Amino acid sequence: MTHSSSVRPARSRGPARARLGAGVGLLLSALVGGVLGAAPATPATAAAAPATDLRVGSFNLSNVTFDTSVGGDHRPWRERRDVVARQILGERLDVVGVQEANPSTIYQDRLVSGTTQFADLRNALNERGGNYALANSYSYNCERSNSSRNCVYVNRGSALSNRILYDTDTLSLVSQGSMKYSAQTAGKYERYLEWAVLRTRATGREFLFTNTHLDPYSTANRASQWKQAVNKAVQLQGGRPVIAVGDYNSTKYSTWAQQMLPYTKSKGFGDVVNQTYRTNPVTAPRAESTVNGWLNSFNRYTTDASVWSFSTKRTKSGNNIDWIFATNSLRVKQWEVVADVDPTTLRVRGTLPSDHNLVSATLVLP
Repeated sequence: MTHSSSVRPARSRGPARARLGAGVGLLLSALVGGVLGAAPATPATAAAAPATDLRVGSFNLSNVTFDTSVGGDHRPWRERRDVVARQILGERLDVVGVQEANPSTIYQDRLVSGTTQFADLRNALNERGGNYALANSYSYNCERSNSSRNCVYVNRGSALSNRILYDTDTLSLVSQGSMKYSAQTAGKYERYLEWAVLRTRATGREFLFTNTHLDPYSTANRASQWKQAVNKAVQLQGGRPVIAVGDYNSTKYSTWAQQMLPYTKSKGFGDVVNQTYRTNPVTAPRAESTVNGWLNSFNRYTTDASVWSFSTKRTKSGNNIDWIFATNSLRVKQWEVVADVDPTTLRVRGTLPSDHNLVSATLVLP
């Protein structure tokens, strides 16, 4: 496993188009299929297609509501928005799960464009040359989908502040939905799992992608939600590879991780780094290489990376609460904690995009 102390230069978007965007016939069939429920690729098609690199990520954006407490290295969303977009584009992500992307329309004075924080991010990506779409753009599961006031329940597949964005040049949406967890902390924000079945345009292969943000208040609820998320993915996968991302509010040192990391792996999709309970460095790394693996995924809104990393022990894996899990048989080419850290000063260059760092992985769909 290799390590790097700083992020690579932003990647060109060009190779991503070539990587997943070939095949006119398949492109047309995917466009026609989309969310209309077209049948999965036939076994013959899948067998004939070459393996495909897939770039995935998880990013807690830091809710726009926290703009009331800005100061120091914590900047308002309007200043962070383009940094977030540049990082996602720079990583050439085919699909990313974001958390804390506020669904309310009442904060428009804090946004640049769009009526919600998640729409503002999509617009930022596309203003900069991306072609991203939201798997679901409904704010609430209500008859009036843009407001939760006096809500008359309608299942619209909304997962509130959890959102999946995918590159429409490389992927098409087959189906999407959400699940409200059974265990919730009274009086706190409701916790959901969002899921999407996506199809690669180049090969027609499908995979299940899930995204979540687990309860930070109750350890019992957190463990329950994690288990329910895993079981829902097993129910939905239908023979497809599974990729599960999110802010699990759990490090490998937490007691519930001792139970849930093995449970997740036993259900078919383990951590792409192969972190295990209280073991550091990783003894049997899954990712073939890592970039900035010594950084934590939570940066506390401080640009001094020395306080949220193993800067003096860089063979160790950062104390991450943001995770990427993937079907155990999938090859993992790379894992990265995305941060532009000056190797001399150990300071993040420029504006912090969030109090979390983007985490990304390169997987191979066989």
